Amino acid sequence: MRLIQQSTGALRRRVLFEAAIKIIGSMPLKQRTPLLRLLWSDLPPIEFSAAILKLGRRIDLSKYRREISEALIEATGICAAVPEVYSDFRPVVYDGAMFILTGISQVRLLRIINAQFLAGMEASAGQRLIALFRDIPMLYKLGQIMARNPHIAGEFNSWLTMLECGMIHCDIKTIKRVIDQEIGDGLRSDGVDISDEIISEASVAAVVGFHRSGSAGVFKVIKPDVPCFLDEDLQLLDGLAEFYTNNRKSYALRDFEFIDTFRDVKFALSKEIDLTNEQRNMRLAREFYKDNPRIKIPTALPFSTPKVTAMEFINGKKVIEADIEMRRSCAEELFNAVICSAIFSANENAIFHADPHAGNILIVKDNSMGFRIALIDWSQTGLLTKAARASVLKIAAGIATRNFSVIMDAVSALSDGGTPAMPSVIEDEMRAAPDGIIGGALYLLDRLVLCGIKFPADLLLFRKAIFTLNGVLLSLDPEFNQDACLISYISKLMAEEMPQRWFYSFFPLADSPLNYRSLMSNADLFMFGAALLNRT
Repeated sequence: MRLIQQSTGALRRRVLFEAAIKIIGSMPLKQRTPLLRLLWSDLPPIEFSAAILKLGRRIDLSKYRREISEALIEATGICAAVPEVYSDFRPVVYDGAMFILTGISQVRLLRIINAQFLAGMEASAGQRLIALFRDIPMLYKLGQIMARNPHIAGEFNSWLTMLECGMIHCDIKTIKRVIDQEIGDGLRSDGVDISDEIISEASVAAVVGFHRSGSAGVFKVIKPDVPCFLDEDLQLLDGLAEFYTNNRKSYALRDFEFIDTFRDVKFALSKEIDLTNEQRNMRLAREFYKDNPRIKIPTALPFSTPKVTAMEFINGKKVIEADIEMRRSCAEELFNAVICSAIFSANENAIFHADPHAGNILIVKDNSMGFRIALIDWSQTGLLTKAARASVLKIAAGIATRNFSVIMDAVSALSDGGTPAMPSVIEDEMRAAPDGIIGGALYLLDRLVLCGIKFPADLLLFRKAIFTLNGVLLSLDPEFNQDACLISYISKLMAEEMPQRWFYSFFPLADSPLNYRSLMSNADLFMFGAALLNRT
């Protein structure tokens, strides 16, 4: 029996059972009887799923929304998944989850309830959290970000990390139907043979392979129910931002700009379903990395559409599955390609991959170089101006040398409105910053955002990219030192810049960080160079 089995589980596993009994007991008899018959049945999962969705359409769950939402929050352990170091923010997470779950449509709520039953009565909190994420794209993305946090407890981290690998639950027939509707005539004329299995699946899209004229490719397809769900999510984000703003005194977030931040989240979510934008980003990324033989970017094929991206198949495996002997060098090449190439680009605007988690990075065997790194899924990218990159580097150097005035100038140059950058706040946070060039700079940016200082959206996106990549790098090499790698990269650039630096030594007033790829003037080098090199 489905519900009886759960009563023998742990406390969280009993929550849904107890909530179900309470809710069913308060229902009218004509609704209660068929629901009890169904829950006590031994139908196969697929038949049970169809039956409960059909029955649920005849039941009004509006009066039970809060009880259902509380049960889902407890059973999935959303608040417990927040690291202890961020325990002050658990009320924010609880209220946000409650707002979303009580605000979604009944159709989606039924799908979520059904997914909890199909997870099995002995499912862990982590498994239930995965099942919850599947039908709420914005929670799915939040879960991916949480999974990259090294402070997450082991039980939740192992399950949240599964989000990076693409949990498969979409029907291949549904995906094939979308492809046929979009490019059916082209498929038939080109002799395209589509695979019967989905390769991977994320919050808004699924990937399936195909063969054409002896060559392999993949289709990335927006799942048909996602646009409807995403529209609802975007509206909920507006309401949630207003809710948080009106109740900010209840949370430990000081002057955090909820509305502006949620506007940036909405923008990022909308990018997820804009495949035309991703196709453009791939072309820009191929141009950006054209002189780096280590990096491979997939080529978008000409019969792509706004709902389907057709691209070349890259025959590789996830980077965290790299052979032991090449992991350290792979971590260094990956850091240089994703972070250093963006910071020290000669371009006025440098593109960067904004979501470099393990599922978006492949390692490809290469006969001449040993391996290449493929960066896939370019739905989320950002652009950093040279001036912004120079300011970020000044913050990092200022923290490394504990030079308050330099940090103050750089923060003021980067600030994009919002609460003024108060000197006392910056000085206090600088002193509290952890050791490390990169870690210290990211800490300071985080704390200033919570104080209401607004930075360009792409800069915060870059901060997230570094945070995300760090988990991948440590999986490859637990002893990987980002600071040492950064300083090594800067040192090589400085060696190449010596003739240029010699020239500007005669014209110090014309010298500027923007004259150099290293983004450090001769004055900067004199003030910070020795301190930075000493940190290795």
